[in-house]
Amino acid sequence: MKEQLFELAKPVWLQGKAEEIHIRAQFRAVFRCEEEDVKKTVCRVATSGIYNLFVNGRFVAYGPARAGKNHFRMDAVSIAPFIKKGVNVIALEVAGYYVNSYYLQCQPSFVQAEVLCGERVVCHTGGTDFIARINPYAVRKVMRYSFQRPMMEAYRYGGEEDGFMCAPDYSGEVFPQEIVEDKKIIERLAPYPEYESVQAQPVSYGEARLGYQPEEIWKERASKSMGPKLRGFPLEACEWNVVEEVQRFQYIASPGMLAGEALPNHHYQIYELPYNATGMVDFEAECASEMDLYCMFDEVLSQGDVALPRMGCVNVVKYHLAPGKYHLKFFEVYTMKYMKFIASGSDCTVKNVRMVEYKHHPVQLSLPVLNGNEKLQKIAAAAVESYRQNAVDLFTDCPSRERAGWLCDSFFTGRVEKLLTGQSLIERSFLENFLHEESYAFLPEGMLPMCYPSDHDDGNFIPNWALWLVVELEEYLARSGDRMLVDAFKDKVYRLFQYFKSFENCDGLLENLEQWVFLEWSRANDLTQDVNYPSNMLYSGALRAAGRLYDDGVLLERAKQVKEKILEQSWNGAFFTDNAVRQNGALVFPNESTEVCQYYAFFFDIATPKSHPKLFHTLLEEFGPERKQTKHYPEVAFANAFIGNYLRLDILSRYGYHKEVLQNIEGYFYYMAEKTGTLWEHDGDYASCDHGFASHVLYWLNKMC
Repeated sequence: MKEQLFELAKPVWLQGKAEEIHIRAQFRAVFRCEEEDVKKTVCRVATSGIYNLFVNGRFVAYGPARAGKNHFRMDAVSIAPFIKKGVNVIALEVAGYYVNSYYLQCQPSFVQAEVLCGERVVCHTGGTDFIARINPYAVRKVMRYSFQRPMMEAYRYGGEEDGFMCAPDYSGEVFPQEIVEDKKIIERLAPYPEYESVQAQPVSYGEARLGYQPEEIWKERASKSMGPKLRGFPLEACEWNVVEEVQRFQYIASPGMLAGEALPNHHYQIYELPYNATGMVDFEAECASEMDLYCMFDEVLSQGDVALPRMGCVNVVKYHLAPGKYHLKFFEVYTMKYMKFIASGSDCTVKNVRMVEYKHHPVQLSLPVLNGNEKLQKIAAAAVESYRQNAVDLFTDCPSRERAGWLCDSFFTGRVEKLLTGQSLIERSFLENFLHEESYAFLPEGMLPMCYPSDHDDGNFIPNWALWLVVELEEYLARSGDRMLVDAFKDKVYRLFQYFKSFENCDGLLENLEQWVFLEWSRANDLTQDVNYPSNMLYSGALRAAGRLYDDGVLLERAKQVKEKILEQSWNGAFFTDNAVRQNGALVFPNESTEVCQYYAFFFDIATPKSHPKLFHTLLEEFGPERKQTKHYPEVAFANAFIGNYLRLDILSRYGYHKEVLQNIEGYFYYMAEKTGTLWEHDGDYASCDHGFASHVLYWLNKMC
């Protein structure tokens, strides 16, 4: 972890506002740049929130790269392409959310920034260079975007913008600033995105009749959960209930018709991107009368329309517009293939609709196994897209609902980063973040958060995911050679095993694990108590990984003992069973088996093709993507995409069944790639359709080359 220092900049915020919820602050400075320095101009910036950087009115960057508690990564953004000789305006808009979430930790708001022309600092925060204000157009009291992320976006424009963000001369109101306590600034490890642009095209059109009374108004989960454990504005305190507003329209499609740029009052038009993309929607709008303009969005269409409940997020941004012309851009990044503009109150025009993408810079991929196979080519392209959208500053599960750095997911995405980039920079950044806190608020001593950097005020955690971190560390060392980071984790690893020690029963197996014992989204998740064998298979694998990492024979012996007890208790002669329950002091075996339990057994070497040949060949020949049609072994509950199908494919790949892997990849993933151009969280499109771990398809394809 390398510390970074600003030369002159100090951390600042709007006076008295550092611990207020959802302050959208804007900062600007005017500076001169000489011709010889134009190509060497850099903006350094760090913040506890989210920033958008603009130079001379043009969007430049979104950030920062996230770090663990009380640590902040400094971006050093080249702004040379936007600089001109002479006078320039640099502007930062920063969202200080100050709420707990899985996306950003709840920390007092600040920003620290400076601009260098060549070797010279020409403006910096903490002096007189930057002036500041609260964004006068952003509505502050709005609902959360989701349980996992902070606030949604809504805006009120009383007229065209006043030039604060771009005009050299500005004489409007400003807000006093204050220098706040010094921050621990560290380097950014992840590469910078390139902010590619992709155009949207209109695909459908219809009426939006106001005054509709649905049978039930859908409410986002977070809006019903505001309180000490989930910070935000209660629904009754929000200025607008945008979720309800868009449900008060009755949407009536006009097949075969498109509005073009003109969008009549009480009508909507749906736009489509070439693929499911992540970034900021950017468009131009004009209206002659006061109106509301809504932009709803989603990754797929639900019965031909964009619908809020599918994803369970507030996938809508509202603009209240006075007459005028506007160039509008979302502040935050979201994921979508479709966006639906709704005009209410006036006719308007909407044009030049595009997405400014926020994703990993382009990567090169050459896999001979793809040659001549269009389905595999499409799957591979979707896997690359899924990786790029989930590997920007750290590994995320999905770039939409959560944008959170989840363990277990990271085990699979880490393999892909090395394949696509030849490095493990983002994985290092992701792992290093866990070291920034000695212990974690609201979690038991020794336990690691299931996702990070994030807040867990409700005390929730997944004990299994902490074990996946140990398994990942072993592979990370092999692909990176980063012994220093692995050694830095040693204390946390041993404290984690000390935590699990208290759950070991007389057989040495974990029993009655607490909180969210998670295996995958399938029947297996209903069988996690009292002794769960897939969890113990993972436990054995983690003990073995740590024993090898730290040359600890005691851990290796414990791993062996756990394996032996699993074989003794879980194997019924045909399948591994999922659990045992304790009744009257003794373990009772319900004898229920799930598909994913078998994959845990082979993945963690509890079983091998040699030790359990009949089971292995049953899984090889009679399980897989076709089993829902063949209905073989109906008593064995199906696995889901993550992580069951991934464990299956990894096992087949490990033992050299390449033909079957290719067939399974087509069966599991082609319909996803065909529909969205990305790969999904589940085997259906009822949740995230863009998940980082799904890029692991590339790892298997590469092993066949």
